[in-house]
Amino acid sequence: MGDKFQLIHDVSPGTTGWTVKVVVAEKFSPRVAQRSPTKYQNLTLMDSEGSTVQATLYGQNITAFQDELLLGKTYLISNALVKETNAEYKAKSGEIQWTISGRTRIRRVEENNSNLLISTYSFTDFEDLPKYMDSNVDISVIGMIIDIKPRRIIQTRFGKECQVHDLVLVNKRFDTVLLTMWETFVDNECKYICQNLRKKLVLIGKHLKVTSFNGLSISTKADSSFFIDGEFELVEEFKSWGHTNSEIIDNMISEKHYLTSTPSKLSSKLSVPTDEKDFTEIKNIQGLKTMKQFFWIKGKASVKVLNQTYWYMSCNNCNKISSENYGDIYPCVFCKCTDAKAIPRAKVYMQLTDPTGYINATAIGNPAEYFLQSNAEILMNQTLIPTAASMRLSMDEDEIFYVKAITQELSPDCKFEILFIVNPSQIAGDKNKGKAPVEHIGEPIKFLEPTTKRSLFHSDTDDAQSSKKKCDKSTVEITKKNQ
Repeated sequence: MGDKFQLIHDVSPGTTGWTVKVVVAEKFSPRVAQRSPTKYQNLTLMDSEGSTVQATLYGQNITAFQDELLLGKTYLISNALVKETNAEYKAKSGEIQWTISGRTRIRRVEENNSNLLISTYSFTDFEDLPKYMDSNVDISVIGMIIDIKPRRIIQTRFGKECQVHDLVLVNKRFDTVLLTMWETFVDNECKYICQNLRKKLVLIGKHLKVTSFNGLSISTKADSSFFIDGEFELVEEFKSWGHTNSEIIDNMISEKHYLTSTPSKLSSKLSVPTDEKDFTEIKNIQGLKTMKQFFWIKGKASVKVLNQTYWYMSCNNCNKISSENYGDIYPCVFCKCTDAKAIPRAKVYMQLTDPTGYINATAIGNPAEYFLQSNAEILMNQTLIPTAASMRLSMDEDEIFYVKAITQELSPDCKFEILFIVNPSQIAGDKNKGKAPVEHIGEPIKFLEPTTKRSLFHSDTDDAQSSKKKCDKSTVEITKKNQ
């Protein structure tokens, strides 16, 4: 980037006559301030030594400069307002920040500084994602976008409606993972992705988090940023790999195994505790009143209330409860999908115990099917009160549970949901490494036949014809072209 201009650390409040050559390293979506109606947008600028500074645009300047400060491009900037960062934001934003306004002079320089920019990234391999599940650790990933699920509306526990889009990323080992894009990323990045999905775009994402949603997935944060088909050698290598393996990737897109409810292969590599001291004793979470937390518990589960419903009819797009009949296509009031499909989903209310105590917990979907050793369709047609002959109602040996605790609106205590169930005999890892790959997590090992004859509302032929549809018409068209 040359050295005839000042560097970022040379500029401080009161410095005059300065010009710094920078590359736009990150460009975040515009947001509204928490304590005022003011709209702002943050950028991260980087100089030739890799030093960075946060620059901020306010109000109408966001629109004015939207075509002037492009992600990954290089600029000469002078006469920005330089001030010290408020003490409460220094840890995240640095000691100094710039404010860009109409007085700021900005001139684009035709230089390619992609190698400098990409050198600041530390990518997390898909195989290592389980290490960071449900933590606040920032990760960066690179992957090829091969599909996008229907846009849906999520209602938060505080009643706010948020729009989300799930992307399917694949790496060079053909592992897939869901990346959930929230709010402004749906309006911006996802809109572009939908229009260009057939091109098999390569995405670089920064400031992401790993969650236990859908087995294991990645999600955006407020400060996430993306390069989509950025001008990097790494991206070109990825595109070349995709071209070489286009037939395999097209088959993956056609078969869509990654869209089933079965947890991702990555979930089978969870870092399950192997040391007894790493498990949480139930007595320590009884009466828990804090916000969302996650625990590994070793114990047994059993059904204490036999007369319960072991399934519910759900939307295939958001898993919310539905009043429709099995196989019906209908508009979901929760996720706003206009052609959702009603499908059964397993659930069981049970008691989880260890030598120190017990808690009541719910398992939904795959963990429920694993515990009951049955599937949702069979459970739907189970008309008699279950017995040990029709499904599993208790465990003879200890198993390992990954449990989420969430506060309830009308109760001071938490409710517990079991996200994964791991059989210790399936763990095949080196205890000294602290990582225990698992062959089956939350997946049924075998199914027990129901005591009554199966009778579904729709025939298998009808059901096959009622395949999943995309909610967004543009996504439908793009997916068809891709197939």
